[in-house]
Amino acid sequence: MDSTGFWIFLMTICVIPGIHGQTVEMDDGKSGYVGSKVDLRCRFINSSPPVKISQVTWQKLVNGTKQNVAIANPSLGVSVAPPYRDRVTFKNAAVRRRTPTLEDTTITFSSLRLSDESTYICEYTTFPAGNRENTVNLTVYVRPTTQMSLSTPTLVARSSNLKTPVATCISANGKPPGTIRWETRVPGEVSTREYRNSDGTFTVQSDYILVPSRETHKETLTCVTSYNEEVFTDSVTLDIQYEPDVSVDGYDGNWYLNRENVQLSCQADANPAVSLYQWRVINGTIPSNAEIRDNVLTLKGPVTYDLQGTYVCDATNSIGTRSASVEVSIIEKPLPQIATGDVISVIALLLAAGVLMGITITVLVLKIRSKKDDSSNDSPSRKLSQPIRKRPDDIQHSGRFYEELPNTADYVSYRLACNKEDYPEPYSPPIKPPLSFLPHHPYHSSQPTTATSSSSGTNTPKNTFSPPSHTTAIFKYPSVPGISSPPPGVAAYTFPKEQYV
Repeated sequence: MDSTGFWIFLMTICVIPGIHGQTVEMDDGKSGYVGSKVDLRCRFINSSPPVKISQVTWQKLVNGTKQNVAIANPSLGVSVAPPYRDRVTFKNAAVRRRTPTLEDTTITFSSLRLSDESTYICEYTTFPAGNRENTVNLTVYVRPTTQMSLSTPTLVARSSNLKTPVATCISANGKPPGTIRWETRVPGEVSTREYRNSDGTFTVQSDYILVPSRETHKETLTCVTSYNEEVFTDSVTLDIQYEPDVSVDGYDGNWYLNRENVQLSCQADANPAVSLYQWRVINGTIPSNAEIRDNVLTLKGPVTYDLQGTYVCDATNSIGTRSASVEVSIIEKPLPQIATGDVISVIALLLAAGVLMGITITVLVLKIRSKKDDSSNDSPSRKLSQPIRKRPDDIQHSGRFYEELPNTADYVSYRLACNKEDYPEPYSPPIKPPLSFLPHHPYHSSQPTTATSSSSGTNTPKNTFSPPSHTTAIFKYPSVPGISSPPPGVAAYTFPKEQYV
């Protein structure tokens, strides 16, 4: 038991110094922009009982080697290496007064430089514990300078339609490199390049490429540069030079004889502005009564047929010359003028007629569709139950074909005509030609004959109707495949050719 207690005592002695040992506290990383100020924190956590701090040394790690930056000694004071003497100080004033209290030895970098970016070591020399140290990484940022300009002083619209850089945006000497994007209504292409400078910074250049034209003149291009969380914008306005775009105004098609003082005007859109206007007549000369002032040609006095012809205006600027023409015809009498109110009335009438026609067509289409729906909804039994009508004269022309079936009431049934109610319908012979409406007197009356009554012994004349002897015929059953004789129990019968009335 005694030996066990001894070992526990030794372990306690060893563990307590570890729990209350010395440590150096520093930030994980620090950053700052060139020209700014940054603090590198270093604080010594002493033990209990405390150890004696002999010296604090700040060092810069360069290519694996340590370079001294600043030293603080309780007896000798503070010493800063020459490259940092004007820019590095101990933040705690007590350190500068040779105080033995060196627990906080934070240093301050002023006028930060790009070359200050590195790993820094804060090392404490203590007695009797020895050296304790920690490190911090210092990152130095450089804000880029942005610049935007037209790619060339003069942009000219050419007929070749070649694409060319019209504006350039540069984010120069930044660390890390910035990003560039464009905002504009003008469709084009973007070409971006990135360069690494010798001091570790980056330059980004972006060109906006398009075909210079009259439509792109005075359009705005905006360059947006983003760096970390900062955004910079710059804009330019395109100045595209182009040849004149020319048109001739003034001729209204109503130049009639004796009309006074007509004129033509030459309109030109150009950049730079038109410097010279010239008038000419194709296959002719300018009339003697013409007066030209800049872009206006005035024909003074009454209009005559001599003014007819094709008038051409040539407009010239520093880029080139473009032309426009108008064909002038002279009429004898003025054209009828329609008042503005009449034109509006006609237009309103046409619109109203169009609306009415549209409504009418819509109603007709709906009615037709309604009829089609009704006909499609009819059942076959309903269609068969509808009465079928036939004109009487259609019976006389059996060769005609009609869309409606004939009414069976207009015909004489075989069974009624033959007085054979029990004769099966499938064996009724066809009638060729079919029966027709019969006249009331189908035969001419014959001469009356005289009959002698045997009972009275006197001669009493009587008018007696005697039909011809050929009015009856013996009906022959037609030959039906599989049936050679009438059905059992059915004898031959006579079929009257016509019906007596």
